[in-house]
Amino acid sequence: MQFTATNRTWHTEPLALAVAALAAGLVASVFYTPLVVVALLVVPAAVYFVTRPYELLLLMVFFIPFNFVFKVGPLPVAFEVVKLLAWVPFFATRKERPAFIKSRYTPAFAIIAGVIGLSLARAHDLPFTLKECVRVASNVGLVYLCINLVRTREQVMQVFRVLTVSTFVVALYGFYQWMIQDYGALFWIVNPRLDTSLAHYRDYFWEWRHRIISVLTSEMELGHYFNMCLPIGALLWITEGRRLVESKWLWMTFAMFVGLLLTFTFGAWLALACATVLAIVMFAGENKWKVLLWGAAGFAVVAAFLALGPLHQVIEDKASGTAIGSLAWDAATRLYGWKLALQAWWSHPVIGVGIGNFEYFSADYDFVLGAQSQGSSPHETFLYLLANYGLVGTCAVVAVMTGSIRSCTKIIRENAGFALLAGALAFSIAVNFIGWFSDDSTYLGPHTSYLLWLMIGLTEVVRRLAAQERSA
Repeated sequence: MQFTATNRTWHTEPLALAVAALAAGLVASVFYTPLVVVALLVVPAAVYFVTRPYELLLLMVFFIPFNFVFKVGPLPVAFEVVKLLAWVPFFATRKERPAFIKSRYTPAFAIIAGVIGLSLARAHDLPFTLKECVRVASNVGLVYLCINLVRTREQVMQVFRVLTVSTFVVALYGFYQWMIQDYGALFWIVNPRLDTSLAHYRDYFWEWRHRIISVLTSEMELGHYFNMCLPIGALLWITEGRRLVESKWLWMTFAMFVGLLLTFTFGAWLALACATVLAIVMFAGENKWKVLLWGAAGFAVVAAFLALGPLHQVIEDKASGTAIGSLAWDAATRLYGWKLALQAWWSHPVIGVGIGNFEYFSADYDFVLGAQSQGSSPHETFLYLLANYGLVGTCAVVAVMTGSIRSCTKIIRENAGFALLAGALAFSIAVNFIGWFSDDSTYLGPHTSYLLWLMIGLTEVVRRLAAQERSA
């Protein structure tokens, strides 16, 4: 089915209805049993989406940040389980599509599947390992859903629009948090405090630290999430907003950038700066040094304005003695976590200790997170991958990321019609990839990992569409 400019908003009405139904279900859950919520929300949604897998994909994209967690009996279930349920309407409508399209990264995904199998066989904390393995498997499956459901340029743009609107809502709620200096009611609905072995620390959360989290799990994850969405918003402003100041896409993108600043995540800030410099060096041509010079000057002016103006009091508060102590604690615990990750990797250098087992291993070292420790990640993605996936699994994951960036870079240079699409996706994946050096929420976070693998799937879609255009 082809989509044109005249029907590009066809999906908004079902999406609005779904959002309204979800809101009604949440309200009902305050007063009624989960059975009533299921009757009001899940059953009608299932009837509607069982024959509409692409529409379900759009709904999934909108709700990536809003990973509602609810309990079915004693079992906590996150909204991202829809990634698995989406295969039901996909197979139910298989006759409406041509043959199943495979990913060119299937060999790498086969290695990841092997890591998952070995992890389950060697799990020390089976519930936690199972949950983590299901997340990884469903993320890889999302790549195949994208490849087979997103078939036109307009559909790619629809995904981008839904993602940008969703992220704008995330930014707005973050600003609300900033104003009330608390997490707010919506955060606790999306992230309830549950004591469960499936997700360590679900019953614990940091007190308000003057850094917006919105509806994600940490300010670090939110910072990287904004980073990945900024190029998508910029693309929509350039293509559909026609670079007009009054364009809604410009103001949505600006809101994401302000939200990024208010997370106070230096790792995300540096990742964005590094990705920007890299993009300028690679694609700005002969003017790249001039662009870098003016860009650095503009950055200095904006930084000075923020430091001396709107954020002056916040910076003063963070420059207190307690902030210095917190910085020292962060540095010490991270260095110790990296040491533990290297030790775990060296014990099984080829296949790693298995997904979830580093957390089990680090739980014996209370210095990492204190006496309440149930195991911590090392806060560095490459070391996490080496420890849990081993050298083979790490190479497979890195090959997917670098291969996606390279394919988009090639499209930028060879196909002007898809250059902007490929550029936005390449930047989104690259800024996340650079963020791996300073944090692991870029890969482990339920929201950023979800978005990352969606981007991987879309790079394959754009690559296929570009190839079809060349052969036409």
